Amino acid sequence: MTDMNNSRWALVARDPAMLAALAPLIDARRRLGSVHLAASLADALAHADSILMAGGETPQSAILKADSGRRVPVGWIAADRESAAAFARAAAEVASRQEHGLTIGPAILLAQWDDRALLLADEVEHACRARLLRWTAERLARRDLLDALRCGPGAALYLGHALSGGWVGYGGLTAGALSTRRMQPLGAILTVASDAGQRHGRRPSFSDELVMRGGCAAALGAVGKTPHETNRVLARCMARALHFSGTLGELLLRMPEETLRGYRIAGDPAAALIGAEHAYETASAVYAPSPDRLAQPILSARTHWNVESRVAQR
Repeated sequence: MTDMNNSRWALVARDPAMLAALAPLIDARRRLGSVHLAASLADALAHADSILMAGGETPQSAILKADSGRRVPVGWIAADRESAAAFARAAAEVASRQEHGLTIGPAILLAQWDDRALLLADEVEHACRARLLRWTAERLARRDLLDALRCGPGAALYLGHALSGGWVGYGGLTAGALSTRRMQPLGAILTVASDAGQRHGRRPSFSDELVMRGGCAAALGAVGKTPHETNRVLARCMARALHFSGTLGELLLRMPEETLRGYRIAGDPAAALIGAEHAYETASAVYAPSPDRLAQPILSARTHWNVESRVAQR
């Protein structure tokens, strides 16, 4: 794991007024490492380990390459000062968790109640060595999930179907529902599915809305349709790399390049995968048992109701 407190972070903002809106995040980044206010993306790529773009063209990839061939995570937010200020407060709060020495995690595994998604969730759960809690849709209802996420985990990984406006799982979840005022911001929300990062004209994507509403410091989403088999490889690779990754950018740099094709980052690519204080203890207390665990005591208790075996014992 690299040193999160010695990073080179760059901001590309064409509108000088955005610097005031993003001031909390800029200050937090300066306390953690060097900050370069770049005049262009090319300038930032030459100097930084991670880049945040405010306005301009939306990057079509989560990782860009410098002229030297070095791979650099790049995030993007819209050049809207009001929503940028909400994002900056949340991203600065997540960054401050690094200063306070809070530990990585917990990671939350989310998935639609769908056979293919739940099978992939099983694979992810088996591959992950990090602190992972499973809140898939067969275990946790929509209302309970929204309450549980308020503790501000380090990362949430969603598997299943998604649209440009939100997740299909849990009866449908929008960025507005996931970004309530009472909620501690998540470090990063990773949607391993189609379309979550897709913008339609000036309308923000689901990933964009998540960060601009202050729900998380960063969100990963696809700009279009992505093959399930590719998503399957990406999800398993993420599960294995979570244990070794302190930030979203570090996690994505560990992914095979082809698995990230079509994915982009909304928000801060240097977002720490660190939850709020006591997030792990609070999340661990959430009641989300598997249906098998619920059924087993009932099945065991009913063994004495087997009439044939009781007759045979007489």
